[in-house]
Amino acid sequence: MKEDIINSNAGEGLTVKEIQEKTDLYEPMSFLQSRFWADFKSEYGWAYKQFSVTADSSKFILTVLLRNIRPFGKLAYFPMAPETLLSEDSCDYETAKKQGDLLVRLTEALRAKLPKDVFLFRFDPPWSTRIDNAKGTLENTEPTNVSGAKIPARAKNIAQAFPLLPQSSGGYRIIDAPYDVQPPDTVCLDLSQTEEFLSENLKSKWRYNIRLAEKKGILIERKEGEEAAAAGIDIFYALYQQTAERDAIAIHRKEYYAKLCRKSCPEARIFVYIAEYEKKTLASIITIFTKKEAVYLYGASSNENRNLMPTYLLQWRAILDAKEHGCLRYDFYGIPPTDDPSHPMYGLYRFKTGFGGSILHRVGSLDVPVKPLRYVCYTAAEKLRAFWFKKIKKMLRRGGGS
Repeated sequence: MKEDIINSNAGEGLTVKEIQEKTDLYEPMSFLQSRFWADFKSEYGWAYKQFSVTADSSKFILTVLLRNIRPFGKLAYFPMAPETLLSEDSCDYETAKKQGDLLVRLTEALRAKLPKDVFLFRFDPPWSTRIDNAKGTLENTEPTNVSGAKIPARAKNIAQAFPLLPQSSGGYRIIDAPYDVQPPDTVCLDLSQTEEFLSENLKSKWRYNIRLAEKKGILIERKEGEEAAAAGIDIFYALYQQTAERDAIAIHRKEYYAKLCRKSCPEARIFVYIAEYEKKTLASIITIFTKKEAVYLYGASSNENRNLMPTYLLQWRAILDAKEHGCLRYDFYGIPPTDDPSHPMYGLYRFKTGFGGSILHRVGSLDVPVKPLRYVCYTAAEKLRAFWFKKIKKMLRRGGGS
């Protein structure tokens, strides 16, 4: 493996080595940094490379996804990376500066190792502020942690720190992306706790709903592999189409989810959970279990028999299965940033936070343009596309708002 050493302005070395051979020895915290996910995305127009990185005293593997976006060139995307400088207790300004500096240094080191037509490095770092049962918002400068102590709002400080970083020798700067690729706000359960602890930390209404679903005879079935890709996805997708119509959301074609199920392997197990009542399907979810985490990827529910609370029992079964599997955490994978009742996804916020755990506010997608003119043109096109899908197309689905 060829080795490059790049020195930052502070004189601190950063070493990058491209990994040529396939290895399953590395176990990233996020499935988005796994070779499993990169292999899956390669079936949908993405290429990828993996690198071994040594930055000061930290060592980690970095997976980058590459996509050709005509006529601009290639986008280099780093989902939930880099997996370093993950300090939940130190959310100060200096930490933010170190994190921003690392992104610039990685850009400098990796640019020579990636195709020449890459015009943008887009990072989705896992850096976040942990707030237990949070009532604060991203704009709140003094949210509280579980002990009630005041902690700085990391997202705000990082956003302030990045523009103040000195320009590197390549002139790279960090910019907030026009939109977030991964959900920056989420809820995570610590699965190292006992089942009794997890149950006690449910909101009382959630415990009641789980018991109600059990009492009413809701049955939960779990499918994996080819069984999930065939019958499981047929059931899931029929409900998912109902959900998409009801909530005006965009979804992939059915084959996308079927292929994901067929990729299930010991390192990344894909499960389809189905909730039934009197042989009628009421709800279904798709999850991924790795050695580090379980993630609730997709969910769908029927408009019928919602009073039987099938979605509560469905999630609880997946949580207990993830704990038995040995996962360290269960990630509900996306909520609105605040508990604002006027937010269109407020119901999702209430549902997911009711299971307890910690609310994480991550910094969101960050761009490091390497070809500024192409970047400006691309982001303008991105904004137009987002406007089409989030505003115009959603309005058309709802019949023009009538």
